Amino acid sequence: MNKEDNKKIEEILASLDGAKRVAAPDFLYTRLKAKMLARQEAMGRNSENILSRYLRPVYAIAALVLILLINATVLLKSSGTGQTNGNIDESSQTIASEYNLNESTILFDLNSEK
Repeated sequence: MNKEDNKKIEEILASLDGAKRVAAPDFLYTRLKAKMLARQEAMGRNSENILSRYLRPVYAIAALVLILLINATVLLKSSGTGQTNGNIDESSQTIASEYNLNESTILFDLNSEK
């Protein structure tokens, strides 16, 4: 580095000599802690009310019955369509034929003799 660069660096560092530490207002920590505790208590009461509302036996039983009805409907519809292994094999053959997967095509022969 040259002398001009050192001089600029020294000027910048000297400008920090007059800086003072910032002081927080009186009782700032106490007020912040009180606000956080008040907000936490308010949130806790609301979450307890919501949680107790949804955990009532009426809602739990209704949700259980709804899940059972959905499961029964799905089972009855899947058994009602009559899908057997034959139908599954036919659908897989259809897919294979559409993508030409059931045909064996050789693009080139590695062991070809000239």
